Amino acid sequence: MKIGVGCYYNYQCTPYGNAVCISNCCCTNPILTTRAPIIPTTTTRSVAALAYCYNGQRTQVRCTTSTDCAAQQTCINGVCCTTTGQEYTGACAGLPAISSCQPNRLCGQFTCTTSNYCCECQYGRTSGLCGQNGLTCPTGYTCNIQGYCCATCANGRTPFGSCFNGLCASGYTCQAGNICC
Repeated sequence: MKIGVGCYYNYQCTPYGNAVCISNCCCTNPILTTRAPIIPTTTTRSVAALAYCYNGQRTQVRCTTSTDCAAQQTCINGVCCTTTGQEYTGACAGLPAISSCQPNRLCGQFTCTTSNYCCECQYGRTSGLCGQNGLTCPTGYTCNIQGYCCATCANGRTPFGSCFNGLCASGYTCQAGNICC
């Protein structure tokens, strides 16, 4: 049975008890005898840094498209999350998508995101329009090609998911635009 946490190795599932990594997802393992989980005295960043999905699920698997994710998972806000059929409700950094992307990943004046939904920004929420009539973006935002100010991490890295009720993975903080940097 899937626990709903992404993984690459079995040891990444040990904090969740009697679980193993199958197809990049921690799953309960009825074959193993039940024993107390081994809690390491030190954790690696990959184990400790569990990003939040739009619905509160935790994951550590980054992605750029859903093909980077395991079966029954969708790449949403740059992380692999269990597919629920409700992805559109949080596809735009926790806000509902405008529409689904058209063939060839087209979205008109919007951006086709990692989850194949149209939003103002690839990651994060917009702070408004830019580029036209001399409009500029506030600090922490960059003007995208569609003319929207989109949240960016100060270090130029891709956000590690979106904030969930102000929360981010360990070692990341919730920034303006609802992104985890």
